[in-house]
Order: sequence, then C-alpha cells, then structure tokens
Amino acid sequence: MKWTLIFIVLLNVPVCNSQTDKEQLVSVDNDTIKTIQYSEKELISFLDSIGKLNPNNWTKTLLFQVDSTLHGQVNLNNKLNALDFEKLKVAAKSGEIDFDFAKQIFPQAEFDINLISNLDNNTIPISFYSFDKNENDFNEFAISIGLDSGFSWNNDVYFFKANKVIAKHKIFHRYGLELKHFKNETNETIVYYKVNYGSGSGIWWHQFNFYNYNNDKLLPTLTEIKNINLQYPWSIRSYWIESIITNTKPLKLKFVFNNQFTDTLGNQMEFINDSTEVTYNFDRKDKIYKPNFTNSKLNQLSLLTYFLSDNELLFVNTYSDLLKKGINGTDLEMRKVILVYLNKLKTELNK
Repeated sequence: MKWTLIFIVLLNVPVCNSQTDKEQLVSVDNDTIKTIQYSEKELISFLDSIGKLNPNNWTKTLLFQVDSTLHGQVNLNNKLNALDFEKLKVAAKSGEIDFDFAKQIFPQAEFDINLISNLDNNTIPISFYSFDKNENDFNEFAISIGLDSGFSWNNDVYFFKANKVIAKHKIFHRYGLELKHFKNETNETIVYYKVNYGSGSGIWWHQFNFYNYNNDKLLPTLTEIKNINLQYPWSIRSYWIESIITNTKPLKLKFVFNNQFTDTLGNQMEFINDSTEVTYNFDRKDKIYKPNFTNSKLNQLSLLTYFLSDNELLFVNTYSDLLKKGINGTDLEMRKVILVYLNKLKTELNK
C-alpha cells in the first residue's frame, strides 16, 4: 500500500460524521486519486467486518521473510586437518588470515571486491568470536570474514565445532555485527545476532535471530523483534517497539512499544503506550524456543502488527475491541483520530 501518497491526499479531509457521504477528487502529480469521506456508520461497520476475519490468514505471509532468513542459512560439514586447524587458531588470534588459506578452508566464501583489491601482504581481516568459557579451547566459535564494523554492512560468518566448519551465515547488519551467546536450560550454547531488514530516516527494522549448538549442528531456534520504528509521514500509523533480553534460563524478553495516530493537521495522538515481558521456553525435543504469552500484553499477532509490512488489516483485526472502545469513549479527540485512520485505510482498500 502506498501510504505516503494517500496520506498527503487525505491530510486535510475533515472528520466524517453520520451525515457525511460525499466523495472528493484530488489530483496529485497528474494522477487522479478518488478519496471518499465515509460516514461514521460505514467506518464502524468496516471496523466490525475486519474484526471478524480469521487473523491466521495474514500470519504466514508476514512471517515468510523473517522465517526464510532464520532457516535459510547454509549448513556445512567440513573438517579441517590438524595442521590447518592450528593455522586457523593462530590467524583467529592475530585478526588476519592469508587470503589463499581463507579460500581453501571457508566453503562458499564470497569475498568483497573492495576487500581483495586492497590486500595487505595477501591477508584479509577476520574477527574471532569464542563461545567457550576459555577462548583458547576453540570448541565452539565463529570467524567473521572482513571488517565487521559499520564500514561493512554484511559479513559471512563461519561457525565451528572444534575443527569442523558446521555453518555459514550471511548476516546483513548494516551498523556492525553484534554476535553474542549464552547457555540455555540444557547447558547448550545459544548464539544470536541482529539482522537488519530496513533502515532510513524515521524507519528501521532489526530482528534477533537465535541458533542452538546441537552437537555438530547449528539449529535455528527463534526469530524475534529487536527494534522496529515507523514514523509519520511514512505511514498512516506510527509505531515503535524494542526488546531487551532480561533472562536466559528461561529466555525472557522485555518489550516496550507504542502506537500513534495522526490527525488531519499532522498532530500525533498516542493510542498504545506500554511494556510487557514474554517468556520463551526451550523445547528440548524440537530444539526451538516457544513463546508463552500467558500474562503478557503481547501475542504473536500483536507482534506482527509492528512488522514493516502490509499489516494494517491485521492491526485493525487484533485491536478491534480497543479501537471500538476509543470510538465509543469520552475522549473526543481520540474518537476523531481513530475515525480519520479508518477512513484512510478504507479509502486505500477501495481504490
């Protein structure tokens, strides 16, 4: 949905009332867009109809991108001989590796052309991440190829179990790789990092991806929101959500989140402003984290309404009762801004 254009068109549309059913034609950049000022009765009926839909119709589509990234990394099973393993240890500690040696031991490596065109003594920079209590053990660790600061927006990261390369992850981080780890309830290593799905002025999306060291395999266990922001005027709804890890046994994330609507003058009005904690229990059989939303103010559907995706219908479906409460409440400004939001949404859907 092209919300920016629609928002500009509707910015000065007055709030509808039960007597209003007029249509307006507004010309923008030689394109004529038909916008309708719906009656309050029509908008409430629109809200009710969306609230009755099955929300599961949207979940698969919205989850496709993040699930594909979580599960789409490359599994490997490449064993280094003793001599090469010792050579790798030295390189890991020094922070650089011979380019020819790197091509030999890192399967499917994609070396940045700027990196290899500026080789110093035929070496490239690497970063060493140990997941062991003693980093000299070299039992569970990772090697990131190239610079992993904000100078490089993405990195190939190779995960090791002793002398075996078990996985290659291509991580788009944009502002610097943040690769961390902890031990779960079964004392297995969980590694996690942020994935960047979008960045800009007033808009961004970072996701946590978690993986489980299971013997000589690295298994995907969870993808969850780290931080998402979408602000006026890029959408008809402004929102923010951020999570922090508060515990690891079990895994707990605290979410802080808000939603705002915009009136016809561009003023922001807060619709939701809250925080909550979600517990993720590790399923020992399936080797995945399963969220427990009991006593939480969020659930899977409400979390999906914060994705930078076409999710406005899911938002209305998920919060239909709260929207109806705002329309029927005593706060006239809130009532007005909700009706403006519904009018914008209905107009776009009927184009």
